[in-house]
Amino acid sequence: MNTTYQDFIWENPNCSKYAEDPTAQAIFELLSQEEAIEAMKREADQDKPALSPCALQIEAYIESLTEPSFDIKNDFERTVVGRMIKAILEPFGYRITKQKGLSKRWKGKYFSSASCYALSAPGEATLRIVKHIEEL
Repeated sequence: MNTTYQDFIWENPNCSKYAEDPTAQAIFELLSQEEAIEAMKREADQDKPALSPCALQIEAYIESLTEPSFDIKNDFERTVVGRMIKAILEPFGYRITKQKGLSKRWKGKYFSSASCYALSAPGEATLRIVKHIEEL
């Protein structure tokens, strides 16, 4: 089963003040979409920050809100986004390896660096994405 927002809050007690935050929950849902997970895994497999393909989307979402309850301009809130990614990728066997700057392609106003991940614990993975072709 995918990591839920409540799992994330439970595993990160220092993020508990966001337990009822609708903007933080929406960001987590955005990051939890299958397409986002696949994109983050692809970047991780290329030794690039996993946040890369989602950074601009998160920034655009925040900027679309008239009164966001989550301030992405704040260092801690950006760290919370990183912790969300960690919680989402860990069940797939990915672990943080280092911090790295985002490429110009993905760099936005607020995110300039993020964690890189590697598939370093495949034996501990509890999730995998399976795609297959079926005859109709």
